[in-house]
Amino acid sequence: MAHRGIFQSNKVTKSVLGTRPIYLSTGDHINAHFLTCFIALLIARAVEIRLGSKYTIARITETLRKVACSHIAQNLWLFNFADELTDHINTVFGTDFGRKAMTLGDIKKNLGQVKKS
Repeated sequence: MAHRGIFQSNKVTKSVLGTRPIYLSTGDHINAHFLTCFIALLIARAVEIRLGSKYTIARITETLRKVACSHIAQNLWLFNFADELTDHINTVFGTDFGRKAMTLGDIKKNLGQVKKS
């Protein structure tokens, strides 16, 4: 069972998080790349667990890549993508993004609350 988890983590790291190919030559750069990939995997697993393992890391990543906002006025941004998963993320992490307009202050407040949880 442990080998299956390691294999899946390696697969997620390489395919979903896009850590390959790498073109690094110095030991420091390779180590930094590995550390970055490892931290990304830990964050992805933590999000997956916080969401009750209802969604795969691939699905979470795919959805988060779709989340974007458009500048529609001087201090107004429109978050124009939402689905079941973004709604679940909003509930679990206490965020409030998706299909709505927000000021830059609202966005910063929202992200600040997430950091505290």
